Amino acid sequence: MSQILNSLLAVAPILQKGFLFDCMVGVTDREKFLAYYPASNLNLGIKVGDMLRPGSINATAIAENRRIVRKIGKEVYGVPYIAVGYPIVENGQVVGCLATGVNTDQEDQLRALADSLTEAVSEIAGHTDTLSKEAHELAQASHTLSGAAVEMEKKIAETSQINELIRDISTKSNVLGLNAMLEAARAGTAGRGFSVVAEEIRKLSLTTSASASDIFRILNEMNELVKLVSSEMERTMNRSLQQSTRIQELDAVMQELRRMAKELQKAAVVGEEME
Repeated sequence: MSQILNSLLAVAPILQKGFLFDCMVGVTDREKFLAYYPASNLNLGIKVGDMLRPGSINATAIAENRRIVRKIGKEVYGVPYIAVGYPIVENGQVVGCLATGVNTDQEDQLRALADSLTEAVSEIAGHTDTLSKEAHELAQASHTLSGAAVEMEKKIAETSQINELIRDISTKSNVLGLNAMLEAARAGTAGRGFSVVAEEIRKLSLTTSASASDIFRILNEMNELVKLVSSEMERTMNRSLQQSTRIQELDAVMQELRRMAKELQKAAVVGEEME
């Protein structure tokens, strides 16, 4: 037997314990396994003397005289793993192969988790972006409504001024009617017709005064309601702006989570088939 192969057979158990990860180690000649040390979580059931399968990592490394790295799926042996086959050369001839393998089940689960996390973060980030836009639009709408409420207050104030003018005219009309009635009384029989007109003017002024009072009361009530609406709109606008700011901050956090999830995806990839 090759001197190098004999040396490998002697140190193979030590090599297995010297690796950072729990791995299996196998040593073959050109045809069969000379030694096999399974890992605690990776046992392919290989026995000493088992023949190399055509196309296997060991057989390919020997046939092509180069290092072969392959990711083997769970469907082959019931457990996913990554394996390396390294040809052993002595005097210019390939005399065997050193094979190592590491279970990748945890890495595969980590990658699946990273994929799910990336998808979830992307979806949340999309919703967050939509919420941010809607919050900004709500703030703009609240600002517009607040401005409209302010303009309505001004219009009510103008209407109140007109109502005061009507009340003043009503008062003067009432005084004028009373004076006319007094003058009509002094005129006696000749002033009866004028007295009727003066009475109607006085009644009209009283009616106008009462209506003006009602209008003034209604305008005051409307003004109070507008002030309340304006105050609530202001509060809504401020809250919307705060919400928009917080959502933007949340969006920044989600973007960072998305970046971290992608980094996690990269870290979870142990390796693909390399030949």
